[in-house]
Amino acid sequence: MLSSNTPSIAVLMATYNGAQYLNEQIDSILNQSLPPTTIIVSDDGSDDGTITILEKYAAVEKIKFIKNDTRRGVVGNFINCLHQLPAGYYFALSDQDDIWHPSKLEESFHALQKIEHKDQPCMVYSDLCLIDAQKNIINRSFRNELGHHKYKHCLETLLFGNFVLGCTTLCNYSLKDYIIGMPIHPSFNHDAWMALVSYTFGQTYSIDKALVDYRQHSSNVTIRTHNKKTVLNRYINHAKQLLSKNDFLEDRFPIVDLFYSQYKSSMTPQKRMHFEDFLALQNKSYLSKKIAFETAFYKHWTNRFS
Repeated sequence: MLSSNTPSIAVLMATYNGAQYLNEQIDSILNQSLPPTTIIVSDDGSDDGTITILEKYAAVEKIKFIKNDTRRGVVGNFINCLHQLPAGYYFALSDQDDIWHPSKLEESFHALQKIEHKDQPCMVYSDLCLIDAQKNIINRSFRNELGHHKYKHCLETLLFGNFVLGCTTLCNYSLKDYIIGMPIHPSFNHDAWMALVSYTFGQTYSIDKALVDYRQHSSNVTIRTHNKKTVLNRYINHAKQLLSKNDFLEDRFPIVDLFYSQYKSSMTPQKRMHFEDFLALQNKSYLSKKIAFETAFYKHWTNRFS
């Protein structure tokens, strides 16, 4: 039996034509060692049987779902869930096709308790286990797959590339308004915005353990994996880039620029300096950007050439 001190946690799930894997994901959420208080689902116009599955669960479980009148897209769909969040609740984001490990919420909440300040946006996030459509393991560490294990996670490294996946997060209520107020932009998702908020204004903790099985299949977003290269191959690749128009940071500038424009007046001078230094790279050459990248990461690398 849960004690009277059991936290109020809402799991927020955005669905769209996810019937193939939806039952398994909902069951993994309902079977948590620390069960959620409620599951809030926003559906973006599914026509594949997703609604039938949600109606089945809603009839007997603590699931509430809403159907969008018009398509909102991934970010708009999650924001729609947030609008339904009861005051004071913690919230965890959920994809429609993953599998949560049984202790996902419990371990995340215990970690969040250690860093939380009620008046600050606070977030914890974990590693994932990458699996295929048949649940065969591709890589037991998503961070290893993408090379995110090689450096310290902090604002300086985050500006150069997001390392937080929303489906691994547990957040306090103070983070809610920052997400609801984010701009809808085609080049970035809510998880990158959440990470910038937490690392800029609040407290953040990374759990060095996979708590979610992240399913890679033909219908979801393809993951750009980390290609392991020798030192020689790295230098050859950099030399090729010097002669090309490749901009390895072009996906980062829109979100960092919008975030800075929206919140610069609330940032500490040190945080503002990090943003300004990064944004000053927009019109620089590939070589200038690569030098800035290496300089920013130098003191944060954990294993420089592996």
